[in-house]
Parts: sequence; structure tokens; C-alpha cells
Amino acid sequence: MCCPRSSPSHDAGWPLFTSVQNTTLIALCSLLLLLLLLLLLPNHHKSVPFKVKFEVHMASAIDASGNPIPTSAVLMASSKHIGIRCHSENLEFLKCKKKDQNPEKCLDKGRHVTRCVLGLLKDLHQKCTKEMDEYVGCMYYHTNEFDLCRKEQEAFEKKCSLE
Repeated sequence: MCCPRSSPSHDAGWPLFTSVQNTTLIALCSLLLLLLLLLLLPNHHKSVPFKVKFEVHMASAIDASGNPIPTSAVLMASSKHIGIRCHSENLEFLKCKKKDQNPEKCLDKGRHVTRCVLGLLKDLHQKCTKEMDEYVGCMYYHTNEFDLCRKEQEAFEKKCSLE
């Protein structure tokens, strides 16, 4: 016999499930049914054989005054440019923080860093919108993984060279 009886007086060949086991089974069956329905819905999943187009645009990440909103993907995509162009501002801010841990003492230096980065992002947006949009879209889609966006990175850095 493959399954022991739950008690000697029980007639059935299979043990009865407890209410917790019944609830778990119902939940699992519901999940499986939901997954099956999602797979069978028409146009739910359009397979794209090799090429994926990323639909994240910097234009949608611009505030009312025309300044780019620095999302994590935008900052990651432009990190090399920030490191080069805003080097002195960042260095001054870090020196200030090292000298005095009081956040108020370095607010002015922090504003200089912010102004530099926002100015850089605005310049990049004007000079190479399409390439940056594609690179930012790729970084957003792949959760900021540089290795998965090398093609877009190369096109972006070719159009907007590191200065």
C-alpha cells in the first residue's frame, strides 16, 4: 500500500487532508490555473526573437523647467561623464565632508555638485538625445546592469564623447 491509512477505523485508502493542507492545495491550484490562463490569453506575450526596443525616454524624465530628472538609470548611464566633468565639485564636497561631518557645513558644496550634474544632464540631453534615451532605457530595463547594455553604451559614448 502506498499511503498508510490515517487511522485503523478509517475506511478509505487515502488519508484525509487537514484544513491547512486543503487551503494550501486550493491556493496552489488557483495559482497554477492563473498561470495557465495568463499563458493562454491572446497577445499576452508577444515573443520578439532577438531585438528588443526600449521605450524609456529622457523626454519623459524632464521637469516643467526643462531640467532632466536624474533617475537612477540616467545617473548610471551618465556616471562616466559625471566623474570627468564634475570631478572638482565632487572632490570639494568630499573634502568638506571629511573635514566636518555636520551636514549643514557642506550644503553649499553639495549645491555645486547638484548644479554641475544637472547642467551636464541637460547638455547630454541636447547633444545626444536618441543615444542617451536608448542607453538609459536599456539600463532601466536591465536594472542598471552595465554588461547587458554595452552596445547602447558604445553608441552613447561615441556620440557624446567623454570630455
